[in-house]
Amino acid sequence: MDFQTFLVVAFVISTIVSGLDKWVWSKQRRDQMNAAKQKKRNLDFDTAEKILAKPSWVEFSDSMFVLTCVAAIVWLMLPNFELILVVALGISFVITLVEKLYLEKKKKQQVHELYQRHSHPDEKEVQSISKMPWWIDYGWSFFPLLLIIVSLRSFFYEPFKIPSGSMKPTLWVHDFILVNKFAYGLRLPVTKTKLTDGAKPKRGDVVVFRAPHEPEKDYIKRLIALPGDTVYYTPSQQVFIKPNCRTEQAIAAAKKANLTCGVKNKIRQTLVSARGFEGADVYQENLAGVSHDILIEPEAKGVDRYSAQFVSRYNDAVRAGEKVNKRQLFASVGAYYEDWKKGVVVPENSFFVMGDNRNHSSDARFWGFVPESMMVGKAEAIWLHLEFGFEEKGGILSYIPTGVNFDRVGAIK
Repeated sequence: MDFQTFLVVAFVISTIVSGLDKWVWSKQRRDQMNAAKQKKRNLDFDTAEKILAKPSWVEFSDSMFVLTCVAAIVWLMLPNFELILVVALGISFVITLVEKLYLEKKKKQQVHELYQRHSHPDEKEVQSISKMPWWIDYGWSFFPLLLIIVSLRSFFYEPFKIPSGSMKPTLWVHDFILVNKFAYGLRLPVTKTKLTDGAKPKRGDVVVFRAPHEPEKDYIKRLIALPGDTVYYTPSQQVFIKPNCRTEQAIAAAKKANLTCGVKNKIRQTLVSARGFEGADVYQENLAGVSHDILIEPEAKGVDRYSAQFVSRYNDAVRAGEKVNKRQLFASVGAYYEDWKKGVVVPENSFFVMGDNRNHSSDARFWGFVPESMMVGKAEAIWLHLEFGFEEKGGILSYIPTGVNFDRVGAIK
């Protein structure tokens, strides 16, 4: 039985049991207590509580009902952890309102009525009436914590874990980084509605964004070109940029980045170490004054991955009436969109990004530009790097950290 089937079965059974208890069995217990009161006028509280108490298996069913509802919500929203947090915050807020505006007053009224009936009521009975349901206690207790977490990760800094090697040697797998969420303007969680403008993304920034072909997934790459720039990319892994110089502001930005208007500016790459990182050549690339290391595999340098033969495949698909995206077609076979050779203009409100591990990065060369609306923030620092010594063995051992590499901690360049 898979998890989804188990969830449905558990939800149905717990709903039936809890429903029967609420509408049938609880009435039977009340009838039993009334009968006991008729036999014994001054029925003590412990005996009454024992008669009215739910069987343990019914309490277990109630707990399963709540847990399956929560699990179903989380299951439906995976992998959108941000949405899970926001929904949890909303639920805890509603519970807090119910507790503060309704249940507290109701409990106080019930205690007041108890003292009117009995001048010296049993203390256990007072505590029983005053006690909030467990889900109310948890709901309003978690509200302040959830509010702090959602506020911090939505408007200030959000932690991310690097899942792949596409940004080596700058970022490694198992690096834990902090992403500045207000660098490019504050956005509402989930809806991503922009609240403030913030600074403009710059060439050379390491940015986190939602990829246009996988909008539910966070990507991290280096920003190479701005809106209006013309990007050229050659089989020899060389990048050229003709900067956008249509406005005074754009001209000033190009000048600050040491890019000459009206010409193809070659982005300088200097060999630092041949086969110096996991068998790849390490080059220092200077992009708009930002120096950083990139990896290029020596056997791949000069290899043409534009694969022009796929143009005919695309044309055949178009003639057949199929709806095919040329760039995505190229990406599906691991080839670049061939027009990078001739130069492609970055659209307005979009950016061109690439991974520093140039031969092992799924990026704008394959699936296109990143819209400004899908920007998440600027990656600023590595705050932790965990080593997983049993990773190659697989299984549960691969999830057990075996050490911490403090040398990785620091600002991201």
